[in-house]
Amino acid sequence: GPQVIRFPFILHSSYPHELLHNWWGNSVYVDFKSGNWCEGLTAYLADHLIQEQRGQGADYRRATLQKFTDYVNEANDFPLSKFLSRHDAASEAIGYGKCLMMWEMLRDDLGDKQFVKGLQDFYRNNRFRRASFDDLRRSFEKVSGKKLGWFFEQWVKRTGAPELELKQASVGRKGQDFVLRLQILQVQKEEPFRLHVPVAVYFADGVVTKTVPMDGRTVSATFTFQKEPLKVAVDPQFQVFRRLHFSEIPPALSKIFGARKVLIVLPDGLQQNDPYRKLAGIWAKSKSKQVDVKEAAQVDQLPADRPVWIFGDRNPFKSEIEEGLRHYDARLGSDRIQLEKFDLPLENNSFVIAVRHPQNPRQMAVWLRIGNPAAVAGLARKLPHYSKYSYLAFSGAEPTNIAKGQWPIVNSPLQEALSDKKVPESVTLPKRPALAQLAPLFSAERMMKDIRFLASRELEGRGLGTPGLEKAAQYIAEQFRKAGLQPGADDGTYFQVWQEVVNARGEKGPVKNIIGLIPGTDPELKNQAVVVSAHYDHLGRGWPDVHKGDEGKIHPGADDNASGVSVLLELARVLGKSLKPQRTVIFVAFTAEEAGLKGSRYFVKHYRRFPPDKIIADLNLDTVGRLRGRKVMILNASSAKEWPFIFMGVSYVTGVSTQMVTQQLDASDQVAFIEAGVPAVQIFSGAHTDY
Repeated sequence: GPQVIRFPFILHSSYPHELLHNWWGNSVYVDFKSGNWCEGLTAYLADHLIQEQRGQGADYRRATLQKFTDYVNEANDFPLSKFLSRHDAASEAIGYGKCLMMWEMLRDDLGDKQFVKGLQDFYRNNRFRRASFDDLRRSFEKVSGKKLGWFFEQWVKRTGAPELELKQASVGRKGQDFVLRLQILQVQKEEPFRLHVPVAVYFADGVVTKTVPMDGRTVSATFTFQKEPLKVAVDPQFQVFRRLHFSEIPPALSKIFGARKVLIVLPDGLQQNDPYRKLAGIWAKSKSKQVDVKEAAQVDQLPADRPVWIFGDRNPFKSEIEEGLRHYDARLGSDRIQLEKFDLPLENNSFVIAVRHPQNPRQMAVWLRIGNPAAVAGLARKLPHYSKYSYLAFSGAEPTNIAKGQWPIVNSPLQEALSDKKVPESVTLPKRPALAQLAPLFSAERMMKDIRFLASRELEGRGLGTPGLEKAAQYIAEQFRKAGLQPGADDGTYFQVWQEVVNARGEKGPVKNIIGLIPGTDPELKNQAVVVSAHYDHLGRGWPDVHKGDEGKIHPGADDNASGVSVLLELARVLGKSLKPQRTVIFVAFTAEEAGLKGSRYFVKHYRRFPPDKIIADLNLDTVGRLRGRKVMILNASSAKEWPFIFMGVSYVTGVSTQMVTQQLDASDQVAFIEAGVPAVQIFSGAHTDY
């Protein structure tokens, strides 16, 4: 209800899933006598589709296979024909996950066009009647002309899952050609499955994907190429339903939360009311698994037959975690912990870090540190919901998640190097287009047009006091006007003008901030404002800063900060004529940032319409043009306790991951607001060699 829909992640997870049930389940009913097909189909066409649209389809499928691998075993497995609804992790992994992967394989076999036509035929012919897997089969057979009885029989009525292994791969020469020979095995206990296995072959300049049909324990394949293959990978995008090899699964909490036997190792000599004892006591009450709790002195060696929790800083088995982290970009320090790009203090922060069990790489060892005694209940409640992650960090008593991630895959048995030559980093698997695409809300073409103009030679680097910077100011003001923003300066124009030093000789000249408004609509809140900002000046021909040897050269400043201005202008275009905010939204293009934040400091000190006590926050866009799949950094995130929650929601809604940087940095114009007591952050895509 209304209490749930307000969570930002719901709009891109549960909400579209439930909306799609108006077609699958509420329009076409489920014939439960032959199994519930609609949950897996809805998950594929909603949850999976959203991730695929964001370029994260392979990650989603890997996580789906990981759940099946971690939670489903011989004792609790059952066929899809027996699935009615989920009641635990195993039933979800089968009824949602296995079924989802079934549609992925069928789509891959038929192609997108035939797959969509089959769904359309199924819907048209089964509205307001009970339908079964057989009805789905008939529709797909009808549109494709293929016999699919074997496919539905295998995936709907069989239990188990394939387990694949790349037995051998080698490259030989035949004249001028390169001949790749490989052998793929199915190594599961069950009878072999009939599969179409994708195989990716990497070259110095690209990737070629082949499909290997397989209907027995072993299949051999030979491919001939005119250039040298450097690497081969079997099912690298996780398109085949199968159990994953443990090396394909990053160490994750799902392995310990899905286990039937778990050991918790406590530091020696804890008091009865110690937070670690409290947390262990909560988990030891589980009725679904056997949880043993021992002090470290009672354990000679970590048992290899189960995953292990290692609690606390003073636990002698913490060294096993540090040894396991050698494979990853991480370090446990005396006062800070570094986890890939996260660097966080120990104070008031709780950490959970999973590595491979030192005695059994199929199991996990997980270190847990409690940074706030009041966080125990929250950790016990929240951690099972973060099961796909390798590491987590939480802040405070609530506790609030401030970092999460998965370790990279190392030593996969389904990949093999074929040459001493390395595959260039630029060579990656192309991402398959999503089954359906939404029209983009923002225009990359418009933003690039802005950047090309602002970074053009005509503007000569947008240095202070130059005609180029004046042209940029007039351009931005005109874009504000076209977007429907009201003039925002105190004199009724778009320009806040004053005199400032504009060159190395100390000469003064006019400089200007450009200000546009979307007025607030709420009578009680319209006199408060949120600022969205970006600086539009740069270094011109090398003042006030310059790299040695670049004196006198034009500094275009495409990323710093034509990129930020382009996003500012695009937001204005999209929101200027449609947004009716409760509070006023102020769009500001600041000048003189490179000269020491002079534009933003002047704004904060002299802007009369909305002085600092009327501004609730500033979102500053600076150097945002080179994200390239990385996490967006949020600088000065400690300026308000709400920022981590806000950007957690942003990540859920957009699919773009964010990284909170809490150190006090004087990087850009947000600092002028923080100095005046206004919460402010910089949105930053990261430094690079051209920075």
